[in-house]
Amino acid sequence: MVIIRKEVIIISFIDFIKDFINPKTKIGPAAKTIEDEDIDINAIRQEIYFKELALHTAISYIANAISKCEIKTYVKGKEVKEEDYFTLNFSPNINENSSQFWHKVIQKMFYSDKGEALVIESKGKLYCADSYCVDEFPMLGNRYTNITIGTLNLEKSYRANEVYLFKLENVKVKRLIDGLYQNYAELLSYAIKFYKKSNVTKYKLKLNEVEAGDEEFNEVFEEIIQEQLKNFIESENAVYPEYEGYNLEDISPKSNSKDTSDIINIKKDIFETVAQAVKIPQSLILGNITNMKEVMTAFVTNAIDPYAKMIERELSRKQGYERWKQGDYVRVDTSKINHIDILEVADKVDKLISSGVMCVDDILGILDWEKLNTEFSKTHFITKNYDTIENRLKGGDGND
Repeated sequence: MVIIRKEVIIISFIDFIKDFINPKTKIGPAAKTIEDEDIDINAIRQEIYFKELALHTAISYIANAISKCEIKTYVKGKEVKEEDYFTLNFSPNINENSSQFWHKVIQKMFYSDKGEALVIESKGKLYCADSYCVDEFPMLGNRYTNITIGTLNLEKSYRANEVYLFKLENVKVKRLIDGLYQNYAELLSYAIKFYKKSNVTKYKLKLNEVEAGDEEFNEVFEEIIQEQLKNFIESENAVYPEYEGYNLEDISPKSNSKDTSDIINIKKDIFETVAQAVKIPQSLILGNITNMKEVMTAFVTNAIDPYAKMIERELSRKQGYERWKQGDYVRVDTSKINHIDILEVADKVDKLISSGVMCVDDILGILDWEKLNTEFSKTHFITKNYDTIENRLKGGDGND
């Protein structure tokens, strides 16, 4: 008697993984894929894929939001749009636009061991370093050497006051995530094994005893019949020729089959843990959003505002105290992260203008519309309903 096993789980689980990740993703120095090795041996690798997917999703949300922000530049307390504004909002350097540049900065912050991204300025352009060495001088300021940008290795060293250093709020975030997933790796391994055991297909091939013991038959079986059985079992549409004296019988378990719910739940836990670590609403990272306004408010407040404040402070402080004192600074405006429907905010627009808080051009700027730049559009208006308490106590009607 010969028993043939068809472990259909290998193919089905790989298809399941492909729904979430790119199977060509590299793990370490070797560019191996899911198909390279048996899934049992590499159960931990699936956990790494889930973790990296969750972290990549979270980083993308943050980077996309930061790249949508307008970085406003001020000179002597007045907003200006000159070369620095163009560099920060459109073209940091000749090879990258601002969106690509800030995506790289955010990714470096999360993936570097120190939780930081080093940006240098050269001839008015900004470049995010791919690698560098640092000599720490607490009093004089750190020195950065062996800086590489792409294939370029800079010979010049930079002092702390010559670079921009963007750092995570908590540099241990990624290390905490990595450590936590060691437990998830074991859980995922058990889930995969249980899923496999519950979904294998087994066949029993009954043979004539004389033939089964014949050496010539064994050679024919291994070269021809076994290959036929393999093709029959693995093909979606196939015909198996059953000869006299042969009987192929399905002995697979007919119950207790297992779906992928346990694996999906572990993946969900991983995503929720990453979301909690980087302060992104869990419903946002999972894509289950029912209250968009509340979710986006929490996202911007908890996950984006701290990074925006860190970026504007780092950009501003390198200008020095004297320039800051004169009103030279940078501000990251996060108000444009949320999509604005003009019809939904029409009453709020009217209130902002009628109260004198904003002029027409201010409102057009918030809506990301072109400003009129006329005397009328720059004038602040206020309705007669607003008056001072002193005037009301005197019995004034607000027309004086």
